[in-house]
Amino acid sequence: MIGVRSTLDKACKLPGKATLLCLSPISRHVVQAYIKIAKELNTPICFATSLNQVDRGGGYTGWTPIDFKNYVMDMAREYSISTPIILQLDHGGPWLKDEHIAKKYSYEEALNDFLKSLELFIKAGFDVIHIDTTIDLESRDGYADVEVASKRTADLIMYSEEIASRYGVKLEYEIGSDRWGYKPLEIVENFVSKAISMLRDRGFDINRLVFGVADVGTKVCPGNRVDPVIVREFSSLMRRHGLYLKIHSGDYLENPGELPKNSVGGVNIGPMLAHIMYSTFKEILYEKLDKDRALELLEELNNFIASSDKLAKYVGKGLGEAEEYKLGLASRYIWSTTKAKEFIDRISKIIGIDIEKLFIEKLAQTVKRYVIELNIYKLYVDQ
Repeated sequence: MIGVRSTLDKACKLPGKATLLCLSPISRHVVQAYIKIAKELNTPICFATSLNQVDRGGGYTGWTPIDFKNYVMDMAREYSISTPIILQLDHGGPWLKDEHIAKKYSYEEALNDFLKSLELFIKAGFDVIHIDTTIDLESRDGYADVEVASKRTADLIMYSEEIASRYGVKLEYEIGSDRWGYKPLEIVENFVSKAISMLRDRGFDINRLVFGVADVGTKVCPGNRVDPVIVREFSSLMRRHGLYLKIHSGDYLENPGELPKNSVGGVNIGPMLAHIMYSTFKEILYEKLDKDRALELLEELNNFIASSDKLAKYVGKGLGEAEEYKLGLASRYIWSTTKAKEFIDRISKIIGIDIEKLFIEKLAQTVKRYVIELNIYKLYVDQ
């Protein structure tokens, strides 16, 4: 295994440094687009999968952990990828799956359900496990305090180690979360130092803690920007503890070049990719069909998105006056369904264009922009 830490250590020594791009695999189109650009630019690949996307029952992508790994590796062989491929479980912990909340699980119920999933990710050979214990629906405000989050983090990492030893796997880890919301430096540092101290006391190799997450003010919406001063502060905090800062919600980021400049180890993007697919579909409809027919087909897609029961995350219970980007974000829950595949195939025949191929081309353009601005394409420039 080529470790994530060794990859990041190498990236940190580049002129201008580099930040690892971690994509949320919202659909097979995203996987293909990233692998296509990785081949073109000879860049490492990192997929960060949530429990909602990939899990025992398939998630909204239809992939189990081993299904997803096999798909990525098959695509990598098809493209003859020689750079590192990193698979990560993102936001692993109790109440970090929509089902846990919908079923009103207690802590023990949510924890036990997560542990079943955790074993499958480790057994499948995932490289990085993000342990996120910041949600606590049994607390007054819905979030765990520093002491509770630290202890649960240490407990879950040591449990992961037990499973990993059973399957002969060596893991690296990400800790912390943006789910807490923005927290002052001292609170984040208190959490990180407590978690590390607890793990060290149990004999854990701290060098295998790679990423530390903090909310630096990024939001999944157009106009997203990072404040270099805030990023620099949190990056320095993590480096003091031997970690690399990981930023979540890097979607729509207008200034991604600030991340490598300030020694950010990785950035996650994902929901925006669904919006790109949605916008691509809308644009091709209006380009190839008359306005009324295009609107009719777009409304068919919008109603399909609304019926997935996920739109409420963004715009309440119905379409209403939903902003386009919110419909796009919610569309990630439908692109892997049989109904969506049949719909796209039907429209492709009507307009005479392979829409799925067009999705991949448009996604690849965005992935390429991030890869270049994050400087990560220079990591294996001599290979």
